[in-house]
Amino acid sequence: MNNEQRFLDNDGRVKQWPSKHADKLLVLAYLATKFDLAEIYSEADVNGVLKQWHTFGDWSMLRRDLCDYGFLERNTDGSDYKLARIETSFPGLILVRPNIAQDPLISVEWINGPDGHETMRLMGNTDEGNKPTTLELEEKRVREFITSTGSRTWAMNLDGRTIGSIWLTTVPTNYLKDPSVHFMIGDTGSRKRGIGRATLSAVIELLENEAVHDELYSRYMVGNEGSAHLLSKVGFEIDGEVYRDEDGLYFQNVKRKLDIKHV
Repeated sequence: MNNEQRFLDNDGRVKQWPSKHADKLLVLAYLATKFDLAEIYSEADVNGVLKQWHTFGDWSMLRRDLCDYGFLERNTDGSDYKLARIETSFPGLILVRPNIAQDPLISVEWINGPDGHETMRLMGNTDEGNKPTTLELEEKRVREFITSTGSRTWAMNLDGRTIGSIWLTTVPTNYLKDPSVHFMIGDTGSRKRGIGRATLSAVIELLENEAVHDELYSRYMVGNEGSAHLLSKVGFEIDGEVYRDEDGLYFQNVKRKLDIKHV
């Protein structure tokens, strides 16, 4: 069992602190599910939750690591805590870390739903690979999002409900320079409402504030007019010619200048 369950007792409490970095992230992601996205917590409140969900008596270390690894955020004076999020311009929409308990269930619903096959096709999945999924596969996928050293992933959360995801690939691939941004709105009822634009704009602003990179890259499959239009709306421009990948699918790369103010 290669997941956080190895470190839990029969009551779901963390019984052992892992030594490996990836395992620590999984356990912290599990503990993060014990906090309510809509709540603001005092330090005593956070300690109370953590005391309930671990057995080895080091809630201060767990509280600190939840903040240091980006699962919780706090005021500069340490008075208030909440689940970490990126605000967007769309009312009720925030970007949050993947929820290891809820998001796999939602992914199964999307991918196996009536629009799932077409959604995955437009994202560049071949017919051979575009099959119904299982809860086990989606749990594995979410764990990989959480522990990846080559990407940063957020769930699109609208009024407390996950409707899609967006991720930054932070290493170059065979086809794209880094960083590159990719997104999926799995909930078809949330499309064509400005949510994709608000999400991309929030991630672009994050990168501009971090002031590490001068450009951001992406790509879309030829024929995916929705993605092409959305990327153009937030300032991406054509980068090179259409090409065919190893699966025989045709893609167009795009890039966008980031507004970095060098000091």
